[in-house]
Formats: sequence, C-alpha cells, structure tokens
Amino acid sequence: MASSRFAQITVAVAVLAAAGGGYYYYKRSRTAEQPPAYNTTQVARGSIRQVVTATGQLDAVLSVDVGSQISGLIVKLHADFNTVVKKDQVIAEIDPATYQQRLRQAEADLASTKASNRLQQLVTERTRELAAKSLVTQQEVDQAEAQLAQSNASLLTREASVQNATVDLNRCTIRSPIDGIVISKQTEEGKTVAASLNAPTLFTIANDLAKMQITAAVAEADIGSVQQGQAVTFTVDAFPNRAFTGTVTQVRNAPKTVSNVVTYDTIISVDNRDLKLRPGMTANVSVIVASRENTLRIPNSALRVRLPDNSGVKTEAAAPATAGATAAASPAAAPAAPAGGANTGERRNREGGTGGANAEGGRRGGGFMGPDATPEQREKFRAVMAEVGITNFREATPEQREQLRKLLVERGLAPAPAAPGEVVITTRTIYRLPGGNKAATPEPVSVKVGITDGIASEIIDGSGLSEGDVIITGLAAVGGVAGQQPAANPFGGGRRF
Repeated sequence: MASSRFAQITVAVAVLAAAGGGYYYYKRSRTAEQPPAYNTTQVARGSIRQVVTATGQLDAVLSVDVGSQISGLIVKLHADFNTVVKKDQVIAEIDPATYQQRLRQAEADLASTKASNRLQQLVTERTRELAAKSLVTQQEVDQAEAQLAQSNASLLTREASVQNATVDLNRCTIRSPIDGIVISKQTEEGKTVAASLNAPTLFTIANDLAKMQITAAVAEADIGSVQQGQAVTFTVDAFPNRAFTGTVTQVRNAPKTVSNVVTYDTIISVDNRDLKLRPGMTANVSVIVASRENTLRIPNSALRVRLPDNSGVKTEAAAPATAGATAAASPAAAPAAPAGGANTGERRNREGGTGGANAEGGRRGGGFMGPDATPEQREKFRAVMAEVGITNFREATPEQREQLRKLLVERGLAPAPAAPGEVVITTRTIYRLPGGNKAATPEPVSVKVGITDGIASEIIDGSGLSEGDVIITGLAAVGGVAGQQPAANPFGGGRRF
C-alpha cells in the first residue's frame, strides 16, 4: 500500500516538473520572438551651456583690519557694526593719560638738555678764545669740543624722545584708513587693548559692498577651460531661487592642495548694487566655458544606448556628411562668446569618448580609445601600452601616461589636445525610429557630438538627423521583462512618449 502511494506521488511530481519545464521553454521562446520596447524622445532645438562648477566665498574687493599700535583702555567708540565711515574719521579713542605724561616728561628732559647744551656751547667758545691767545692748552680745547659734541647728540636724543611721545599720544586716536562700512567690531568701551607683540584688530572695514568678488577654488582638471573674461552665474543659499552673475577677472597660478586635491583660486567680480549679497556667503559658481543657442540637442542617455540582438537593427551606421576635429571645421560649431566678448575654451565631451592625459585606458567610456573603438584599434592601444611598459594603467606613473598619450596622438589613435577656443568633436552612434513608429526597426545614425551640459549634448553633424526625429534613449523592457535596460541617466533622459 505504501509503495503504491509513493509511486503515485513520484508520477505527480514528474508530471508537474515536465509541465513547468515546458511552460518555461514556451515563455522563453515567446520572449525571444518579442521585439524590445523603447524609451524615446524627439530631437529638439535649444540652448546648451557647458560649465565648470566650483564653490567659493564672497568677500569685499578691499577690506582693512584696523588695529591699535599702542596698549591702553578704550574710553570711547565712535563706530559700530554697519557704520559708514570716511577716511581719517575718528572711530575709537584710547585713554591718553599715560602717553600725555610721557610727552610732558620727554619735553622736560628736552628743556634740561637744551640748557646744558647752551652752557656747553658758551664754555667751548670761551676755550677757543683763550686758545687763540695761547692761554690754554690744546688738550683743554679738544676736551671742550668733545663735550659740546656729546651735548649736541644728547639734545638730538631728547628731541627724538619728544617726537616718539607725540606719535604715541596721536595713536590714542584711531582713525579709519579708508572710506567704507564697518563689517566687524571686536572691542567695546572699557576693554583694555594689549599691543605688546602684535596689533590687535578692533574693526574690519570694507571699502565698497556694491562691488564684491568671489574667490572660487577650481579643480586642476577644469582650470584649463577657465579664462579671464568668461561669464559666470552663481547662487547663494540665502537666495536659492535667484541666479547672480559675474565675470572671471583673474586665474591665479598658485596651487592649493587639500586632501590630495589640487585647486587654483579664480577671482570673479560681482556687481552688488542692491546690496543683497553679504561678505562670507558661500557661492555655488558655474563658469560658462561654452554656449550654444538654438542648436540641435539630444539627451546624453541616447549616446549610451546598446540594443539587444533581437532588435533587428543594422550593424553599420552611415557616416556624417562632413568631418572635422575642431570647432573651426564647421561654422555651426563655432563657440558663442559669453558676456564680455571673451574667447571661450571648450572642455572635452564628458560623455566623450576621447580622453586627455588623465584618461584611463580600458575604463568605462573607452578611455583614450573611446567607446566606439574597433577591436583593431584596441589591439594597437594595448601594443602601445606594452611599448611604454604599462601593464596596469592605474598603476602607471605620470611620466608613463604622458608618453602613452604622445604616442597615441602620433599614431592617430587619439586626438591631439584641444587648443583654447577649440572643441573636441567625437563621433557616436544613436538609433532613430523611422516615422516615430516604435514597432519599426531602429536605424543607426552616426553623429558628431560637440559640447555637453551633463544632461544633453550638441549635435554638430548627423546623417539626415533633423528636428522632430524620434530617437531611442533606453530600453523600457526586453520581452516583457522589466529591468533589462542600460543604466538610466541620473540627470534625466528627455521627454517620454
């Protein structure tokens, strides 16, 4: 009986397993036959600004710390926070009693020394007269002359002491060195100032808050794109919904290293006529290094699309009608000058493909070779790495990386570094849906990509690509199974259909 029941259970399990396997293979075959579903957007025109971001602090163009050169008790303050002052205006007074007494003592010493000096002059003149009549020796004459010289020197010393006492007494009255406004006060009436080793700061006076500046720390990877005269936009936490403007006035050469990060101070002038901005505010800066208006643009997610094998797409994409490596190759690629009319330097395409001296071979995005490099190009790249003696790019020395970059440029495996005012153009492949029909077979289109703002990229040239064309930005699902798609652009992928 038990063996019969066991046999029945075994048969039931086998039937269920066979049914499950059959259903699995059926669904798998149906899934392979279903075309992928796409996320799409339309090619549109718009503006693109490629920027270098940094943070910095707002400060007055000129601020002066006013201190005291003498010690004493503060008896009177004539300025407070936000007090508008003029040059040489009295802003504080130190108790002058001690220094008045020193001046009187110095004047008394000077008067006594003058009397002694006058007496010594008379004695010397009398000795000279007697010497002319041979009534005194030459030794007595020399002694009188020496005593007169000592008296004259003592007189000069006493006069200097009076002057020193006068200067110290005048320093009891502290005056503003510039026209401006008091932004900091660090003393109070009744407080004793001790100026034994250094001058203590009593006030900080800013010259003119209507004109301010930002000292922004720009990373070494971005500093090559920043030039004097470029337009700047920035925000501060106090006004999160308002964008302020400025202009780059200076790029300093002195490097600063904090936590192994090298930055360079960039000075940005700011017009603050409405006095909304205050010293010490943190500014989130965007330096506009390139700008395009009314240009064809596509989401960066479209540049990263890789279609599955069952999409039916052709393997070859038509090459763009024109070729070029710099902005000069196409009038449409000419950089637009920002406010101020200064020349702009272009950054390398972030979605890029082409790397510079700091790029890494074999990294995501293609490193030196770009993501669309052929197997032959990658093989040549590895041969050049072996020639330089690099086995692991991340462990290569800066000298080895620079030598590798030069060899790749010489052999046509990497583009030459862009000169200021030029843009490195990369060739990428995107996929277009004819007529906007999602059921249609995607067409690969080879396009030349210019600048990017991190969300969208400029299309300099594309084979027949025009405004309104529907392109693929990602895979919504593959065979009805969600999640089988490339990583989404964290900045967004454009309008969905």
